[in-house]
Amino acid sequence: MAVNLWFEHIIDAYLRACAAGRDWQIECAAAEQAIGDEPRRVLTQADLKKKGIAYSRQHVARRVRNRTFPPPFQLPDNSPT
Repeated sequence: MAVNLWFEHIIDAYLRACAAGRDWQIECAAAEQAIGDEPRRVLTQADLKKKGIAYSRQHVARRVRNRTFPPPFQLPDNSPT
C-alpha cells in the first residue's frame, strides 16, 4: 500500500488559509514559491493528526478528490520488477 505524504509548508499554508477564510490553493501556491530551495519537511497521516487534522484516510481521499484538501504525493517505488 502506498503511503501518502505531504510537505509541511503546504499543510501549514492550508491551515492558515482556512483559519483566515482565504483560498487555500492560492496560499499553498505562494508557500511553494516562497520555500525555494530550502529543505522541506515531509508529513505522514499521523503527523497531520498532530497538526490538528484528524481526518481518516478515507475522508482525506474524499477531500482531495473534491479539491478541498491539498493532494498528497508518494515516494517512487525503486524496487526491481
